[in-house]
Parts: sequence; C-alpha cells; structure tokens
Amino acid sequence: MDWTLAINRHRDALLRMVAALLVMAGGGETLSRVERSGIFRVLRPAEAAFRRLVVIVMERMEEGAHPVRTPVIRPVTVKIARGPVKPVPSFALFDPRKPIVVGRARRAVKGEPRIRSFDWDEPVYPPKAVPLPDDRVSAVRMMRRLQALQLALEDVPKQARRLARMQAKRAEVRCQTGKYIAPLRPGRPPGYRARTRHPVDEVLKNCHQLALYAIDLKGNSHGDPPDTG
Repeated sequence: MDWTLAINRHRDALLRMVAALLVMAGGGETLSRVERSGIFRVLRPAEAAFRRLVVIVMERMEEGAHPVRTPVIRPVTVKIARGPVKPVPSFALFDPRKPIVVGRARRAVKGEPRIRSFDWDEPVYPPKAVPLPDDRVSAVRMMRRLQALQLALEDVPKQARRLARMQAKRAEVRCQTGKYIAPLRPGRPPGYRARTRHPVDEVLKNCHQLALYAIDLKGNSHGDPPDTG
C-alpha cells in the first residue's frame, strides 16, 4: 500500500476544506447561530480525520517510512477587533471522550399546593428566551480551532512526533498506575455520520479505517486498537 499517497491525498482534501471554512467564517468575532452550526458540522469530522492521519504517520515514521513533505501553506490571518491577537493554540491530538450520562434523580412529589398567589397572574419563573437561527453568537473559539487545525495540517510529521512524545509519557504513567488513554476513542470517531452528507464524511471514514489498519500492522504496540462497533 502506498501510505505516502494516501496521507497526502487526504491531507490536501482537509486543507481545502479548512480554507473554505475560513472563507465562510469571514474572520469576524460573531456569526449567526445557523452559520456557526454549519461550520461545526464540517470542522468536527475534519479534526477527527486529521487525528487519524497523525496516528498513521506516527506508526509509519517509527518504521522509517517518512511521508513526503508537501509545500507549506500559509494560514489565513484572522484579526480580533478587541484586544491583542492571542497565539494560535496547539491542536488537540486526542479525541474528546464520550460523556458518561447518568440518569437524573427524580424529585419526590410533595403534597404541597403549587399556587403562589391567587391575585398574581404572571408566571413566577419567566420563560427562557428561545434561541433563534439568526442570533449572533461568538465565533472566537471556533476561529481558533480552525487556525489550529490549519497550522497542524502544514506539517503532519511534526504533529506525529509530538503525539509520539505524548504517548511515551502516557506509557510511563501506565506502568505506574495501569491507566492508559489512546489517541483514538473507542467506537465511532467524533463527527461520524453513517450517511455521507459532505465530502468530509468520506475522508473521515477512510482515515479511520487506515488508522486502524496502521495500528494493526504495528503489532498493537500502543495499546488495543479502538473498537469500530
């Protein structure tokens, strides 16, 4: 299998998608709720796909098969109107873990009357405002995530070496405590959709399968491969 071709092909596709998302975002501080939701629907699976590319490169680099470095693409500079521009954060190389949902305890029904006053018609607790699609919401954190992903895509081997260092530290902790956290969470990756609605869905599926295959070829040296069920 030509790993270099597969890595560069998916990397280039992710770069084009991130560039399109940056154009859609426009570099402003706020976006409408529906616009931000539309960007997140592509950003989340794109981040998950890139994490799997990093895992593939890390596994292959340890065998000496370094992928070809592609030309550096300069990121789009986004200026924040208020205050100084913060440095771009490092890309999160580990999947966010699924939240543990615990059933809420039901409150016991008391035999007390719920009438507050016979002369008061207005509700005691005012209703919450219903969010509307055109509401303006903050887009600063989303823009920083886009920038972090674009900067990481410029040098995938660098991110693979960074992940290898993080894995080495976690291996030491595992020897002491027995706890181990793999870069890829068990089950389906974040942003996964069974039905393809955007090209990023196909990229994520391919990268996930390639990452699992690369881990299997490595002989399971970094822990058990994630369950795809």
